[in-house]
Amino acid sequence: MSRQIAVGIDLGGTNIVTALVADDGEIIAIVSRRTDAARGAECVVGEMADTVNSLISDNSIALEDVVGLGIGTPGPLRLSKGYIHRPANLPGWENVPICQWLQEKTQLPVQLENDANAAAYAEYWVGAGKGSCDLVTLTLGTGIGAGAIIDGEILRGHFENAAEFGHTIVELDGRPCTCGQRGCLEQYASPGNIAKYAIEQIRKGSESSLGPVLKANGAFDSQAIAEAAQAGDSLADTIWDEACRYIALACVNVQHALNPEILVLAGGMSKAGDFLLGRVRQHFISRTWKIFEDKPRIVLSNLGSNAGVVGAAGVAWKAHRSGAACLNAATAE
Repeated sequence: MSRQIAVGIDLGGTNIVTALVADDGEIIAIVSRRTDAARGAECVVGEMADTVNSLISDNSIALEDVVGLGIGTPGPLRLSKGYIHRPANLPGWENVPICQWLQEKTQLPVQLENDANAAAYAEYWVGAGKGSCDLVTLTLGTGIGAGAIIDGEILRGHFENAAEFGHTIVELDGRPCTCGQRGCLEQYASPGNIAKYAIEQIRKGSESSLGPVLKANGAFDSQAIAEAAQAGDSLADTIWDEACRYIALACVNVQHALNPEILVLAGGMSKAGDFLLGRVRQHFISRTWKIFEDKPRIVLSNLGSNAGVVGAAGVAWKAHRSGAACLNAATAE
């Protein structure tokens, strides 16, 4: 019998990653394309389907050997309807019946999942949390996504948008967030926002080795902040440490809310490795309670940027094994 595979799609505001993934999490083939969401949802989804069909054909895989297609997308979602509701980084995409469209164009059963949930599932399935039953992933990317696996199942909640820890409030009446709240974690600890804050401070006159970088390039990212902090830049170190402190605060709150065995730090900021992990662990230990030893292990992702697409395929594999119905029965209301 030929080898079966699942298709995973990681839909982002900038890129769409599509992969063929085996039942052990091995990536058989992978391709990345620009999203260009402004062209409209139907056009982009059509190209996604074309990519899926080409990837299957180019790798000489029979359609009957494809167990399903999983797609991880930014939230909020209406999972039970198979809709993308109104994601901030896909402007104009509202109540998009993405499962229905993809099934019609690929003839595959489709499973929709929040992209951070998909990444968390990947870490649970074949990544840093393999072998655990309870895991939470914080994805430190453009914003801060999060996903929770409890007793081996993705936590979704009554309104299907559970574990949005990036939008837990860490500062009462703090900085405004794109979600409509104020003081959200991602405003204080996401890579994009800490870079934005550092640039603001330099433009206000703060001394930093990043000043010439800003003057030459007009911007810099969180990786530049980490490197400057490690080299002894005082402003960069203060900003980096503050971000780590807020991430640790989120970890404490996750510990008390869900009591996971493992907390995985993923996304672009995790590329700083031990410089991130050590600071977060240090702040976590100093801030968590001392009356009980129920502290989760805080670790780095070992799947890197592939966590989302592997997890999306993993969701399709999970549905196939359980015989779950695909989330595409509903049409637009």
